[in-house]
Amino acid sequence: MQEQQSQAFPNANADTFPTPEQNPSQEKPVNPVSTEQNVCPAQPGNPVPPVQNVRPVQPGNPVPPVQNVRPVQPGNPVPPVQNVRPVQPGNSVPPVQNVRPAQPGNPVPPVQNVRPVQPGNSVPPVNPVPPIHQVPPMNQVPPMHNPIPNWYQNQPPKMGSWQAPPQVPPVPQKPPMSPEKKDRRTAFWLKIVAGLLVVLLLYCIGSDVVKYCHGETVPAAASSDTVNEDTQKVIIQQQDKPELDKNAENTDENGAYTVEGVAAAVRPSIVEIETYGDAKGELLSGTGSGIISSKDGYIITNAHVLTDGKSFKVIMSDESEYAAKVIGKDNKTDLAVIKIDGSDFPAATMGNSDEVVLGEAVVAIGNPAGLSGSVTNGIVSGLNRQIRSDATGFDMNCIQTNAAISPGNSGGALVNMYGQVIGITSSKYVSSSYEGLGFAITINEVLPIVQDLIDNGYVTDRVRVGITFISLLPEEVQQNFADEIGMKTIPDDLSGVWITEIAEDCDIANTELQVNDVIVSVQGEAVDDYDSLNAAIAGLKGGDTMEARCRRYQPNGTFEEFTIQCKLMEDTSGNY
Repeated sequence: MQEQQSQAFPNANADTFPTPEQNPSQEKPVNPVSTEQNVCPAQPGNPVPPVQNVRPVQPGNPVPPVQNVRPVQPGNPVPPVQNVRPVQPGNSVPPVQNVRPAQPGNPVPPVQNVRPVQPGNSVPPVNPVPPIHQVPPMNQVPPMHNPIPNWYQNQPPKMGSWQAPPQVPPVPQKPPMSPEKKDRRTAFWLKIVAGLLVVLLLYCIGSDVVKYCHGETVPAAASSDTVNEDTQKVIIQQQDKPELDKNAENTDENGAYTVEGVAAAVRPSIVEIETYGDAKGELLSGTGSGIISSKDGYIITNAHVLTDGKSFKVIMSDESEYAAKVIGKDNKTDLAVIKIDGSDFPAATMGNSDEVVLGEAVVAIGNPAGLSGSVTNGIVSGLNRQIRSDATGFDMNCIQTNAAISPGNSGGALVNMYGQVIGITSSKYVSSSYEGLGFAITINEVLPIVQDLIDNGYVTDRVRVGITFISLLPEEVQQNFADEIGMKTIPDDLSGVWITEIAEDCDIANTELQVNDVIVSVQGEAVDDYDSLNAAIAGLKGGDTMEARCRRYQPNGTFEEFTIQCKLMEDTSGNY
C-alpha cells in the first residue's frame, strides 16, 4: 500500500496533506486528472528506478477510482511523446530523499472530487521525473565588520503575537570642542561682523559726501518751537544760472523766461501763511508769504510773520490748506522755517545770489494784503546793501530792488528771469520814507541760517551774555539815564551801554553787576552799542569766559568802576 501511495503521488510529502489537528474543517480539492500526452516510452534496458520514502497507504483509506476521464475516440490514437531526452545508461534517477514519512495515527485523507475514469478511457502513463542534479552549496556571507553595534540585533525577541516596542537607536555624541577651537571660531565671526560694519559705515559716509558735493541734500530736523526729536533729510535745490534755450516755452529771444514764464514756473512754490492767536485757529492775527524749499514740506518765511502765533495754516496756490508747525525761527535775522505734512510738493529752485548783476530783471511774488499770488517786476537797483532791520537792529546783506514789496510780501521770493529764487523779501527792510525802495535778503545768506534752523531749531555758534541794555550814544538816552539815577546834570564822559535787565539763568547774574550799571568795555574793547558789543565777543562760544569793565554812577555824578568775569551761554533762543 505504501508503494502504491508513492507511485500515485510521487512528489507528495507529509506537509502536502494537513492533519486533522492542523485543519480539521478544511480539505483541499484535488484537480481532476487530465490526459497526459507526449509520454516517452521506457527504453529497453533502462528500468525505472523504484520510488523510495513514499508514505504508505493506511488501511481503511483506499484510493478512490479515477472518474470523469474523457474516453479516447476511435480513430484518434494517442500520439507518441516526442522530444523527450532519453535516460542515458548509467544515469539512473536518484531516489527522492528527505520525505517525511507518515506518522502513525495520521492517515492520509481520501482524495475527493476526482472525476472517475470512464470505461474504455485508459489512463495515460505518467511522465517520468527528470533527474535532480546536485546543487552547489551557496557561498556563505561574511560577517559585517562595523564598529557601531547593530541596533536591530539588540531588539527583544518576538514573544507569541506580541513584540516589545523598538528602542530608539542611540545617537552618537560629538566630542566636546576644545576652548582654543571655540576662541578661534568666535574670533572668526567677530572679524566677519566687524568687516561688514566697516563696509556699511564707509558706504554711508561715501554716499553722504557725494550727495553733499552735488548739493542734493542737507540734514534736517523737525521742531515745535525750537527743535523736533525726529530727524529727516531736506532737499533744497540750489543751482547756478542755466544755459539759455531760445526754443523753450515762455522765453524771450535770449532764452530767458518772460515775466509770465517766471510766474508760471515759480508761483506754485509760493504759499500764503495765516497766523492765529489761538490754538483752535479762530483768531486770525496776521498773514504773510512763504517759499516751499523741499518736496517734503519745509517752508522758508520771515520770523515776524509768526509773531505771537499759536497755530498756523498754509494755503497753496491751488487753494488747498495744510496745518503747519514751527521748526525754528531766528528773530535776529528775521528768518523762520515751518513744515507741513505731505510729499511731492512743488519745491522752488534756489539760485546763486553771487551771480546777480546790477540792472538785472527780477520778479517779486508774494501775498500782499492777503492778495494771493501777486506778481510784480522790476530790476536790481543795488547789490550788497547792509540793511538793518527796524525790528532787530541787525545788519543783513540785501539786494535792493524797485519791485513793489508791501506788507504781506514778507517771506515771499525775489526771482530772476531763470525761475531761480535769489532773495527773501521782507517788509521789515522796506523804507517807509522813500517810494520804490525795497530789499530782499540774499539767498546765499539765508540758506546757512535755514539749514541751522532745520538741523537744530536755532542758529548755532551764537552766545548769550544775559543782559538787556540801551546804547548811551543818543543824547535823549543820556538824559533819561541821568533822570533814572537822580543826577542833576549829565556827566561829560558818560558812554557805554546802560543795563536795564539781567537774566537770572545766566552766569552774569552771579556777578556784582546790577541794573542801571554801565558796561564800558568787553574783552578790552570799548562798547557803546549793539554792534560794538557783538564785535567784542566775536569768536567766543558757549562756555567761554567774558571779562567786562563796569561803572556804577551815583546821584552826584561820580561813579565806582569794577571788573566782572562770567561765562557765556550758547544762545538757542533765536532772540536778538
